[in-house]
Amino acid sequence: MSEGQLRGLWAPQRRALTTGLVLTITFVASEALAVVTVMPLVARDLGGLRLYGWAFSGFMLGSLIGIVAAGRQADQRGPAVPFVAGVVLFATGLTVAGLAPSMGVLIAGRVLQGIGAGAVPSVAYATIGRSFPGAIRARMMAVLSTAWVAPGLAGPAISAAVAHLLGWRWVFLGLLPVVVVAGSLAVPALIRVGPP
Repeated sequence: MSEGQLRGLWAPQRRALTTGLVLTITFVASEALAVVTVMPLVARDLGGLRLYGWAFSGFMLGSLIGIVAAGRQADQRGPAVPFVAGVVLFATGLTVAGLAPSMGVLIAGRVLQGIGAGAVPSVAYATIGRSFPGAIRARMMAVLSTAWVAPGLAGPAISAAVAHLLGWRWVFLGLLPVVVVAGSLAVPALIRVGPP
């Protein structure tokens, strides 16, 4: 095996980590862009127009908490525990929001999603800094940046179609399988990274 193959993003020893991190950033991006598309339907269905802004503000405030808490934990304990916590909180938030009987409950779900959505990229970037040699670290950051491109191009149209065909709740609930797959790919590789 050549030196380039040993160091590449898709080398056998990094393939699961690269795939898992890219998928997790993709589901965070997909959710963020999909919710913008369906929130008018959600507010009309739940009768929560006066709380409309909190669906986004709650997510952003949760995200700030998730970034700080997960970054600190990744530095102290390694990336696996805060990553799992972020994925679980994100999935729980998706479930709460998807099943919400009122706008207040939906906002609570959005806060949980925000905490998870802040934790996941924070851990991803800390892991890249620790696990990828300098020569390919920039390439991995570029790959993660492109993980926002596909959801940005296709996400709003797909979420609008899902909301039209199945209802807005499936925009939240439909991401759960992606979260499970991404988490199951990334966690074993993050466990191998271990504490600093």
